[in-house]
Amino acid sequence: MWNTDEEVWSSLDQLMKNAKPDLELFLGNIHRHADTLDLLGNAILFGGIGKLVMKYNEFRDEHDCEVALALAFKEMYSDRRVQNLIGHAVNTAIDSKVETMKGDA
Repeated sequence: MWNTDEEVWSSLDQLMKNAKPDLELFLGNIHRHADTLDLLGNAILFGGIGKLVMKYNEFRDEHDCEVALALAFKEMYSDRRVQNLIGHAVNTAIDSKVETMKGDA
């Protein structure tokens, strides 16, 4: 199973540590244009990938990989941009289902 594979954790840890400097640079540069990004772009870049990588590295200083990842995911899921994206996706799915049901009636 993947979550008991030390090579998975080691490669994840290396990826997250190596990604941080380049991601910080990119997000700093793209942030100047954040107002031109749609909900999806803002949520994925800043609330998703950005939050996950930054928080993982922050938590990794005090925890092992598995705990750091779990805590980073928790932070990512609670980000307002990600919550807005999830809410939008749910509303879109509900609206679509309602329209389908109307068509079936």
